[in-house]
Amino acid sequence: MTLLFDALLAVGIVGVAVAALFANDRFAAVGAFMVMGFLVALSWVRLGAPDVALAEAAIGAGLTGALLLRSARRLRVEPKMCQSRWSVAASGLISIGFAGLLYAAITSVPTVPAYPPLVAERLGESGVSNPVTAVLLNFRAWDTLLEIAVLFVALVLLIVVPVSRVRPAPLGEMVVPFAKVVVPLSVLISGHLLWQGADAPGGAFQAGAVLAGGGLALVLAGAMRLKKPLQGGILRATALSGLAVFGAAAVATAALTGHLLGYPDGQAKIWILGIEAVLTLAIAATLVLLFHGSVRRVPK
Repeated sequence: MTLLFDALLAVGIVGVAVAALFANDRFAAVGAFMVMGFLVALSWVRLGAPDVALAEAAIGAGLTGALLLRSARRLRVEPKMCQSRWSVAASGLISIGFAGLLYAAITSVPTVPAYPPLVAERLGESGVSNPVTAVLLNFRAWDTLLEIAVLFVALVLLIVVPVSRVRPAPLGEMVVPFAKVVVPLSVLISGHLLWQGADAPGGAFQAGAVLAGGGLALVLAGAMRLKKPLQGGILRATALSGLAVFGAAAVATAALTGHLLGYPDGQAKIWILGIEAVLTLAIAATLVLLFHGSVRRVPK
């Protein structure tokens, strides 16, 4: 029965992906993409990676789907262009080539992974009991810092490039009851994911994505108006604080221990929770700003 479920899940992922690629309607394509994201999240659960499953469901399907829906609404409908058979054949050959390279890379990996034993051996020094958090915020904290830098670059580009804003006023009265339920739940679930990330699946990215969902409900209800200087400024400052605090933590730990992001003995958990708390707010603010668009006026 388990094998049958996994086979149906794999076929479903491929089928929905094909539907997203070849759908004639943009909204149908985005809907298929979001369904595919949730199926992929379920597949990660089946593979024993709940942290990745949470991130895929919250960010890969939820927030990315919302961004795609927003973009699909704003894009002009272009007339369909007939593709030649040669271009279709070339695309197919390139896809098959990439699939072959991916298969070769997967089969070349040793069947017994080398990293889990190393992480388990040093887990007691990390300050947390969740190996994923230990890697992301301690052993390989530089990788997470670079991920936050990527979000920072995306936010800077959003501020620099003038684009028109989303006007959620028509949805205001309809979304208010929904927001009254979703926003408190998003805050509670986000706090839970942040706190349990040290010992169980969760963490800043998952918590930030859930909190951003509550922020989007406020935007759509008209309760959060980023056009106002105070609200927009606070949200942008919160979004930029993630990289600033993470960078300051790197400099501070270097001054204290001589190693960038090398936490003092016995204080690793305090540092990790402090950094993750700020990152949760920064990620949520960044995702809300990415959905809302630039708050600058577009020159006429």
